[in-house]
Amino acid sequence: MPCTRCAGLRVPEIICEGGTRVLAFRCLHCGDIIDRVIVQNRQRRRHPKNPGRARTPIYGSDRWKKNKPALA
Repeated sequence: MPCTRCAGLRVPEIICEGGTRVLAFRCLHCGDIIDRVIVQNRQRRRHPKNPGRARTPIYGSDRWKKNKPALA
């Protein structure tokens, strides 16, 4: 199964968490871990409650550049 972040190889892994064992997949290249709960949360987040509302862009915006002091 290819990784969605880096297209690397994902391998199955058993993670012991809170006394229970959880089957997850871990990428050998970037270390991204995905399991059933992570997949459900990501699917739920894709459908915003208010689709007409635009999201604030974080990366590539000029908002971060305005607060930086000018170098002399």
